[in-house]
Amino acid sequence: MRTGIYAGVVCAVLAWTSHAWPEPRVDVRAKYERASQLANAGAAEQALTVIDEGLADAPKDLPLLGLKGTVLLSLHDYSGALATYRAYLDAGARGANRREAEKIVENLAAVKSTFLEVVVSNGPATVYLDSTTRRPVCAAAPPCHKVVLPGQYKVIVDRSGFERWTGQVTVVNDKTAKLAVTLVEKPSLLTVRTAQAGTRITVDDAAYDAPTTVPAGSHRVVVSLAGHMTSRLEATAHEGKPVELDVVLAPLVPVHLSPPSARLAIDGKALAIEDGGIAVPPGAHVLIASAHGFLDSRVELPAARGDDYQITVKLTRDVHAGWLTTRRKIAIAAGSIGVGALAAGAVLGLQARRLDHDTLAQCPSPTEPCPAALQANALNRRARMRATEANVTFGVAGAAAIAAGILWFIGAPESRVQVAPRLAPHTGDVVGLELSLSMRW
Repeated sequence: MRTGIYAGVVCAVLAWTSHAWPEPRVDVRAKYERASQLANAGAAEQALTVIDEGLADAPKDLPLLGLKGTVLLSLHDYSGALATYRAYLDAGARGANRREAEKIVENLAAVKSTFLEVVVSNGPATVYLDSTTRRPVCAAAPPCHKVVLPGQYKVIVDRSGFERWTGQVTVVNDKTAKLAVTLVEKPSLLTVRTAQAGTRITVDDAAYDAPTTVPAGSHRVVVSLAGHMTSRLEATAHEGKPVELDVVLAPLVPVHLSPPSARLAIDGKALAIEDGGIAVPPGAHVLIASAHGFLDSRVELPAARGDDYQITVKLTRDVHAGWLTTRRKIAIAAGSIGVGALAAGAVLGLQARRLDHDTLAQCPSPTEPCPAALQANALNRRARMRATEANVTFGVAGAAAIAAGILWFIGAPESRVQVAPRLAPHTGDVVGLELSLSMRW
């Protein structure tokens, strides 16, 4: 169908030879000749511009209208071509040229129900048909729905920062041909620059060879140097855009801690110890060292620090905090449960006694018949139940108290006594014993 339409268009375009160019239409003829040259050279967009300039002076010029219809068909603008050929007929086309134009209009009108649908999952993207023109057919954002002639097409999908997608599609008359496209992001150039010489750089655990190309997504960048704090970064590549990282490693300041498990923070920010040192930013700072069972230590770090500057922190044990061990905390909780159970048992016991008293009030004599025997029996059952609950609760209180006492005593801080012989200075004879007592919290 497409070949027949284009052949008919050629005849329609030649219709201008059967018409004289009345004066003054020399400029219109020049426009036609210039537009024909541009169309033959593949500059369809420029040819349309020149044609529209000529039609502005002569809206019903048959050669210009026929040429415009041909160019619009080559650009797959079937709606525009249909309107142009109708204008061509309205302008007075006659004879074989008219019949060919009518056939083209009929064919173009028939493809109103023939479509190409391109869905780009990661649009928006620009859709082109064939490689002879770079005029976009439509923009997929993400769908692109376009009227086309039946036939086979080469489809090109472009988006900045993504690899170009190319494929083939066959369009059938009165049908919608569908294409699903997922574009692939272009790789990005990753450049990592460091201020110090001799640094070791890895990207996703592989040695970095400057510069390197990485696929789209997140990548782990690690920069390390002996005597400096390791820098761990994340580089995100997107749409082929270059990624540049400038890294300055902070030198490590040796630190000696007692106890070694102490935690450090500078200006409220926690620090990690690496290779026996910490990274101290330029300037004066306050270092805080803390550890469980010890008093916090505050160290003023001067702004001027020499190459041999070191930090030594020795924490003092908090004697007031060490007595409360984990077992003693559990003992306190158990004691609290015991106290609560004791109070509950006392309340239940009082209720049992009151119910027992109410039972005797209903039937005071054990030998005489009691008119309120049913009420008295009910009260008696409730009294016995409360008494049982009170006994169980007292048992729980007693068990909790015993457990609390045991945990309190066995949870005391451990003490260790060391005995060492004292030797005479010259003879080496044992002259006494030395005892040392140490506590472990």
